[in-house]
Amino acid sequence: MKKPGQTYQRVVQVLGPVGSGKSCTVYRFGADFEKEATARRIPLKVVQVSCKLGVDSRFALYQTILMKLAPDIVTRGLSENEMLRQIVNHLRNEGEYLLLTLDDVDYLIRTSKEKKEEGGVVFDLTRLNEMFLGEFQQVVGVIFIARDASFKKLLDPSELSTLGNVVIRLPEYNAEQLRDILKERVGGAFRPGAVEDEIVEFVAELAAGKSYNPGDCRFALDILLTCGLIADSESSNHVSIEHVRKATSESFDGISTEDLMALDEHGILVLIASVQALNFHKTPYVSIQDVWEYYRIACENREIKPFSYSQIREYVKDLDFRGMVNYNPSKGVSIVGASVEDLSRVLQTIERSRELEEEEQ
Repeated sequence: MKKPGQTYQRVVQVLGPVGSGKSCTVYRFGADFEKEATARRIPLKVVQVSCKLGVDSRFALYQTILMKLAPDIVTRGLSENEMLRQIVNHLRNEGEYLLLTLDDVDYLIRTSKEKKEEGGVVFDLTRLNEMFLGEFQQVVGVIFIARDASFKKLLDPSELSTLGNVVIRLPEYNAEQLRDILKERVGGAFRPGAVEDEIVEFVAELAAGKSYNPGDCRFALDILLTCGLIADSESSNHVSIEHVRKATSESFDGISTEDLMALDEHGILVLIASVQALNFHKTPYVSIQDVWEYYRIACENREIKPFSYSQIREYVKDLDFRGMVNYNPSKGVSIVGASVEDLSRVLQTIERSRELEEEEQ
């Protein structure tokens, strides 16, 4: 900030368990950083990319960054390296600076390695200074967000060397911190008086005391969301302790509602089909053919045009990368992190939530 145009790129890793506030913390930092830059009349843009939202390759990532940074630039026909150079050239030509954040970068790295792509995003983004050796950079910083450091095992030595050792680790929340967060969220999401303080404290204590991934704020928010949906379905004007108990029975530690909400319509249907196939066959694994058949039935019931078998196979692989199913090419598809019955209930909640949103629109 003190010497714009005279600094080199900084690389930071932000690591923390699910629901520890990584994304929100970095988003808030970016907003404050951009605000301070504006006050100092420094032309800086902050671009935050969620890799789990359709960004599963270097091409998709650089196309997304370029569209956010310079939507007028046509990306059709450009290679990954050409788009990366377009990003840097645009910043240099416009005299702008960029702070880039990649959320869930571990997901992108795993999918890229599975596809055996040449190069890697970590290598590319940490060596931008080599495009114009000896000159200061327009990309002032890159922030990589991941659940833990396990993704580093997939990196080449050349990528590890440029990733650096600046790591910020976020611990899980305690009950008091969760209570404060939930109170603020309740104020914006519920009518006044709909959720009493004792309900908020109860949910905070439940989330803080979990045996698996304690202090998960997403879990606490999921419980409140489900409570609201249940209360709405019962035409109740407030959330009760019994609603919390029902919501808890429909939730589990393995997959958050936020992760499920990130799936598109067909991703949800493939997951539903996997659950139904496993429930019918009562076996540890089912074949992708079984999943595809139940998927087509689910599409028919909802009057949706189904995708092909090969497309569904790719969806299964994607769900495996997201940690929602376990895919073994020699055995088939299985569910991880929850029982089939539990996941079935949560998927029903997700569909009910989406139906309510559509009715409101």
